Amino acid sequence: MAGLLLVGIPGAAQADDVNRSGNYVVPKGRTIDGNLTVRGGTITIHGKVDGNVRQIGKGSVIISASGEVDGNVVESGTGYVRVRGEVDGNVVERNAGSVWIYRTGEVDGNVTESGTGHVYIRGEVDGNVTESGKGHLYLYGTAEVDGNASEKNAGNLYTYRGAEVDGNIKESGTGSRIRR
Repeated sequence: MAGLLLVGIPGAAQADDVNRSGNYVVPKGRTIDGNLTVRGGTITIHGKVDGNVRQIGKGSVIISASGEVDGNVVESGTGYVRVRGEVDGNVVERNAGSVWIYRTGEVDGNVTESGTGHVYIRGEVDGNVTESGKGHLYLYGTAEVDGNASEKNAGNLYTYRGAEVDGNIKESGTGSRIRR
């Protein structure tokens, strides 16, 4: 009986992970049902990824206004992360690159930069925003952060008039908190 039940499970429930080297584009209208990992290239998402996105090595992650990621975005190379679309998980930059969340960008999780890059928030972040490397954190006038915003190392924390942060704003490193 149990064997018959397993036969009835549709094959579409399995994820189709994509692993590539070099630049990779997810075109508008296309959905990847699984994780997307690219080594040594830039990922550009105009369509949808139903999984996590990971970029390793030289390259960046670009999520256009029509792009959507139903998972986490991790960039661990020398590139950057730019979000104009939607990320339903966390955005993590672990090396020399910066993170940009544009006015049209929405991140449902946390935004973290732990390398030498900066964090620029102009859009919406439902979680916390943390810059714990040597870079600066910029909260522009159109920024909406539902959690905390913190800069924890040598960089400065810039807060522009109009920025909305529901949690705490904290500069705990050697840098300064600067209001504009």
